[in-house]
Amino acid sequence: MEWHVQYRQGGEELIGWHTSPEKAIAAACRLIDAGCDVYGIGTGPLSDSIGPEQVARIYAQWARASHPFGLS
Repeated sequence: MEWHVQYRQGGEELIGWHTSPEKAIAAACRLIDAGCDVYGIGTGPLSDSIGPEQVARIYAQWARASHPFGLS
């Protein structure tokens, strides 16, 4: 099953496809770090995705785990 990541970069709405939820979440977090607006992660139809609030919570956890002392 493929996972999608919906995001905005440079004014364009884009979609990235990934082979697992872990890869999709990692990609979404890297996109946020790069300044993109990630607004959906999910499977199947693009309307079937978690929204920006949940993405923000996932990113906060990922950022704490990736940079436990605030170091990049």
